[in-house]
Amino acid sequence: MGTKIDVYEDRIFIYERDGGICQFCHKPVSFQEFERAHIIADAKWARKKYGGCVIDHPMNKACTHPGRCNDGMLITFKTAQANELAEKIRDELLKE
Repeated sequence: MGTKIDVYEDRIFIYERDGGICQFCHKPVSFQEFERAHIIADAKWARKKYGGCVIDHPMNKACTHPGRCNDGMLITFKTAQANELAEKIRDELLKE
């Protein structure tokens, strides 16, 4: 598990990568207000199915408003989409 510094650096990276725009509603969101939404849920069973490297990868996170927008990003139960994203992340990891 990462340190608080790692979490803060991850927040900065996600916010800057997404340009401060909510990836669900496509409206601006302040740095103080935004949340890092996991696209494939950060749940124990999802970690077992997809692996921590997929769940923790920046491609599995998005800048969102809290609440509805954050919840709207989840594709965990859309199996085909979740599997496609997981495969893209695994391909990216092979490049690193």
